[in-house]
Amino acid sequence: MEKISQKEYLKIGKFLAGIAVLFLFFNFLLELVPLEWFEFFYAFFTLEFLKLTGFSGTIEFQEPVLVYLETFSIPLGFSYLCTGLLELALVWAATLSSFGIEIKKRIIGSIVGTVVLVGFNFFRILASIFIIFWFGLDAGNFSHDLLFRVFLFVTIAGFYFVWFKLSTKTK
Repeated sequence: MEKISQKEYLKIGKFLAGIAVLFLFFNFLLELVPLEWFEFFYAFFTLEFLKLTGFSGTIEFQEPVLVYLETFSIPLGFSYLCTGLLELALVWAATLSSFGIEIKKRIIGSIVGTVVLVGFNFFRILASIFIIFWFGLDAGNFSHDLLFRVFLFVTIAGFYFVWFKLSTKTK
């Protein structure tokens, strides 16, 4: 088994400390924006997409933001976990803490990560809604919990892995 040098331990420590500090910093910044704005963003664009597929409904701006669909007897609540803010803060912190990679690639990685996470988050939300519509609330609750956990792992670990491999690939 290969022994890790003290220099490597310092690099690992710097990376982990960077993630911790930046994660706290980004969470602080995100807390400055009312949570309802993020929830409304997802609720609005989800409803607009659903309208394209034949659904109709309205949005109630409160905490959490509620979407009332005519086909469902209860509203859909868009809460903090629906926003993907936790995932965004973690991906931003991880990419920007990868100190061995040039800053331009880290910034681009954070921007691309934002687009990827928001896109996957919309997919997760829409998939959960369609599962509720097709299979009922119990299947919807199960799939929502499962998709959330998979989304959390795949988007954070998966994106970081792909970004890191692409960023460290030699030309």
